Amino acid sequence: MSAIRIGKIQYGTVIDHITAGKGTKVIEALDLARSDKIVSMLMNVQSKKLGKKDIVKIDGVHLDPKEIAPKISQFAPKATVNLIKNSKVLNKVRLESL
Repeated sequence: MSAIRIGKIQYGTVIDHITAGKGTKVIEALDLARSDKIVSMLMNVQSKKLGKKDIVKIDGVHLDPKEIAPKISQFAPKATVNLIKNSKVLNKVRLESL
């Protein structure tokens, strides 16, 4: 099986360090399947801290970490919410710190 690589986004939100296998729960909790935004999910990505993790990328929107934390922290207590601009991390928030 060959892997598909998902590249960097120019502007948007990346939710990283999601517990492996819980990325779909995060997408459901944020109702992203009904969104008109491009949403990408990577599953079982190698992680030094978690062993394996999921990542959700939402193109074209900055989600407020404080607003989404209550919706996703039960599935992803160690997640980070990264706001991206010009393909660089503008702001990184750990849900544990909220």
